[in-house]
Amino acid sequence: MVTSVDADFEQPPQPDVIADERFHGLTRLAQRHFGVASALLMQYRDGQPALRASSGNPPSVHLDGAQCNTPIFASDGQPLGELILLGRNQLHPGEQQLLEELVQLAAAALQAEQRESALKLQVAVLRESQDRLALAIDNSGTGVWDRDVLNNQIHYSAGWKALLGYEAHELTPDLCDSYTRVHPDDLAFVQATIQAHFQQRISAYEVEHRILCKDGSYKWINSRGKVVARDADGKPLRMIGTTTDITERKRLEADLQIHASIDFLTQLPNRRHFMQQISAQHSNACVLMLDLDHFKHINDRWGHATGDLALKHFADILNGQLRKTDVAGRIGGEEFAVLLRGTNSRDACAFAVRLQEKLAVTPLMHGGQVIGLTVSIGVSDLRDGDGGAEAAMGRSDRALYRAKESGRNRVVAE
Repeated sequence: MVTSVDADFEQPPQPDVIADERFHGLTRLAQRHFGVASALLMQYRDGQPALRASSGNPPSVHLDGAQCNTPIFASDGQPLGELILLGRNQLHPGEQQLLEELVQLAAAALQAEQRESALKLQVAVLRESQDRLALAIDNSGTGVWDRDVLNNQIHYSAGWKALLGYEAHELTPDLCDSYTRVHPDDLAFVQATIQAHFQQRISAYEVEHRILCKDGSYKWINSRGKVVARDADGKPLRMIGTTTDITERKRLEADLQIHASIDFLTQLPNRRHFMQQISAQHSNACVLMLDLDHFKHINDRWGHATGDLALKHFADILNGQLRKTDVAGRIGGEEFAVLLRGTNSRDACAFAVRLQEKLAVTPLMHGGQVIGLTVSIGVSDLRDGDGGAEAAMGRSDRALYRAKESGRNRVVAE
């Protein structure tokens, strides 16, 4: 499919599409490098092209009709979209390699987004399935527990025992024994929620917690129940409930959390996750802004694939210098940030120098070539009167600018 873009082109809004800097950065790079009036990234939705990102003149601006369309394919050959350069009919042979690399990056990003969407759909399906299952097993004898509150006993159905790998004749009805199977980190919450229901502060008991299986592993379960009998004073006598295995749902949710917080190229926290970390820190810490020097030269000389390797190489070295309490993130492009907890400005500068020294003796080796990397670093401490993380980030960013202006490969503190 070839998308035609002319003066009457107007893309309807896509409210379900969240703007992603990856795609806008790609079109900006294409527009600047090829010197075109506009670069468009189109994504196929239900077989129809939809504008995903653009750079340069809006598509509605009148052009001379010249355009260069390059299709984007998934790894299985399925069409994903097109990268469109407005204002040129063809490219020089030397420009074709960069165009192919940009198209490959676009394909990787679009496929990653599709995988994330599929994970979200699986979670939604599992949640719906869990709700249907809970209704199906209500009063069915499967995954049911029946608690005798006065005598501190709890009886389990055969299906409940099977969830944990036990036979129907195994497990005692002793309530104290049942609490030994609840994960230690979850026990207080489980007991507090039960007491809240006993005291009628909540209408029903429902918790998600980990429980010990027969084989020694832990499963995530959803346990829900309700008091069905009380004495004249309102004290609980009997409580009945059900248990559902939600281990797979929890695993998928954890995968989604990783996708939402990690930069896919460097495997460091992304900007949003890093800002969440720094926002929770109010003092007794330092923020460092780091920028790889002459990164554009690496991309121009060796190509963007090598540039990606350089970013990953630096991220690995940076990660190796951190303590368990420190946090590093990729802020965007070749820019990184570090939060050093319990560190003053002097020690943060010493950390920055050590990082530069490590980078100097650990160049990137690629295709038999040695590619040296240097980094400029700005440092600032968190202060009580900052009122937010942005103040410290702004100071370290200004210090980084001065490090760049003074010759690069420098450490400057503010």
